[in-house]
Amino acid sequence: MLERGFDQAHGLRRLFSYHAVHLLPVVANPCLPGSPALLEGLCQGLAAQGLHTLVVDAVPGGGLDIADALTRDLDLGQWIVDADALTSVLAVGPTLASFGQVEGAPSLLFESLREAVPSADVVMFHADANTLAGLFRARRVRPLVLAGDDPQALTHAYASIKILALSAGLRRHAVVLDTGAPVSGTCPAATSLVRCVRDFLDGEARIEAVTCTARDDEAALERTLRELSNNLLHCALPFSMQDGEGCAWDGLATFQAAHVAAHQAFN
Repeated sequence: MLERGFDQAHGLRRLFSYHAVHLLPVVANPCLPGSPALLEGLCQGLAAQGLHTLVVDAVPGGGLDIADALTRDLDLGQWIVDADALTSVLAVGPTLASFGQVEGAPSLLFESLREAVPSADVVMFHADANTLAGLFRARRVRPLVLAGDDPQALTHAYASIKILALSAGLRRHAVVLDTGAPVSGTCPAATSLVRCVRDFLDGEARIEAVTCTARDDEAALERTLRELSNNLLHCALPFSMQDGEGCAWDGLATFQAAHVAAHQAFN
């Protein structure tokens, strides 16, 4: 079965070898009530550019056991839901993190997602910082951090940036700051976050957009997020099938063994 899976995937890699999909890590913030509206608006902004986005949404305590599904050579497409013509969503469970624990496994994951939705131009990974650190360690990518001016949301955003900087070597971040009330002029929370990342982590947190999902009218929020989405591809990691050639599939047996241990740890 694994040999058949390799043959199918190898053929698809060749077919799409010149089609690069952009991988965008989006750092989840459970302290930010406006997160769903931000994600939806970003996807709509990408759709306005004619780009198809697959959102891999790491759901705490639920979602697909994606490591088990790939180990068993299952078609991921059966768990993917189309939110609209240019937005698809795959809700995954905590074993997504296991792909960051084995060399070559992230490329295996990226290829498998690309095969599941061949039309996707962007794959957005909405997950916690530890998971994203494993998937994107030492890669040339600028994670998008969801932050807020509420103390808990701001602290969580900084802690996430710290994990990505120290564990994955990712020190350049894009930030969308969602405030509880409309802000005119300089936002103190934004200034504080930028300064702390610079002074304590030797990194860069660039405030790409300031929103107020609680009070912005629909047109204003849509306009802001559309402008942000226009710049997202500069933050993303271009990935084509040939990028994973010779590493991901050679490491499949190693990943399977690691998955067994990870499955036991997460269950």
